[in-house]
Amino acid sequence: MRSLQIEFAPDSIAKRLHYTSFPVLLLAVFTLILLCGLVWRGKQLMQTSMHVTEKVQALKADIERVEKRQIKTPVAKLAQEQVIAINQAVAKLNLPWTDVFDALEKASSDKVALLQVTPNSQKASLKAIAETKNGDDMIAYIEVLKQQKLFTTVVLEKHEINEQDQNKPYRFQFEVQWRDGVRQ
Repeated sequence: MRSLQIEFAPDSIAKRLHYTSFPVLLLAVFTLILLCGLVWRGKQLMQTSMHVTEKVQALKADIERVEKRQIKTPVAKLAQEQVIAINQAVAKLNLPWTDVFDALEKASSDKVALLQVTPNSQKASLKAIAETKNGDDMIAYIEVLKQQKLFTTVVLEKHEINEQDQNKPYRFQFEVQWRDGVRQ
């Protein structure tokens, strides 16, 4: 026959510990230590998370303050006269100066002195004043200008002899028009 264990003592933790085997107790202690470590690490992570969240909120507040501080400059509306003046200045800056001066230099000689050059960007032309010693040099200069590929029209507008100068030079004014995009 088998033996019967009769226990009249009430069920308690001490009684259960007495009947629990050593490996089970060791596993329970290890689990308890592991659980305590996880709780401690979780608490650290929560604190770090809260700290990072506070920093992010502080940075957002700083960004909002900086954005509010930045003064947005209103777009200035220009008067029609100002727009026209600006466009004219840009057009003068965009003249084909290199090509025009190259063509004038190719036509120039020791006998002609170029005194003044006045561009007109709207008409793609320029007026110039020059001086020579005689009328033949003046005509020769105009003819050489007409042979330049850049210029479409060369017109001698007026000429005069400077009587006050002892050399009596011919002073003449001419106008040339050029075409865009032609390189010599």
